[in-house]
Amino acid sequence: MAATKRFGNYLIKQSRFFLLVVLAVLMMSCAASKKQVAGTGSTKETLTNLSIPFDETFDPLSLEDDDIEIKRTSNSANATKTNLQDLKIEHPTATKQEPLPDSLISYKEADGFRVQIFAGRNVEAATMTKNKAQVDFAPYGQKVYFIFEAPFYKVRIGDFLMRSKADQARELARQLGYREAFVVRSKIRIPENSNQ
Repeated sequence: MAATKRFGNYLIKQSRFFLLVVLAVLMMSCAASKKQVAGTGSTKETLTNLSIPFDETFDPLSLEDDDIEIKRTSNSANATKTNLQDLKIEHPTATKQEPLPDSLISYKEADGFRVQIFAGRNVEAATMTKNKAQVDFAPYGQKVYFIFEAPFYKVRIGDFLMRSKADQARELARQLGYREAFVVRSKIRIPENSNQ
């Protein structure tokens, strides 16, 4: 019995020794796998001494580099255009002459109305809606605004001083397929030389 007890103690000691050897080998292999970034010296020193400046002011939404196009089928586009002739509304700056580029017009801010056609947390869906709206509302002279109010992306159209014009634009948006369109109070942009 004493021999079996000694043999049991021997096995316990051997298993502990084996476990310690395995742990030591693992720790040594992990320590050996560290890599230095560039040249000699410690990793911290190398990362802090990089000569490449970082520009953290980049905003990808400012690129307006949208490659996604949503094409409307010809049948639905023609049907929609013929039904909407009585709903055609004009932008306050629309004239019969060639319009000035937006960069040459000075605007002032006023209280008014816009029509919201999208609100959601998905930036891709908002961008696609904005691109589609720019195509849909271009014949009617309406500007499309892409707004981020955390956590929502919103797409709104128009600059209306009168609620009745905003209601007409809402009906137009609903006819064009924006079923959730509604009028919102908003700060709008109007030309400074406007008498409205």
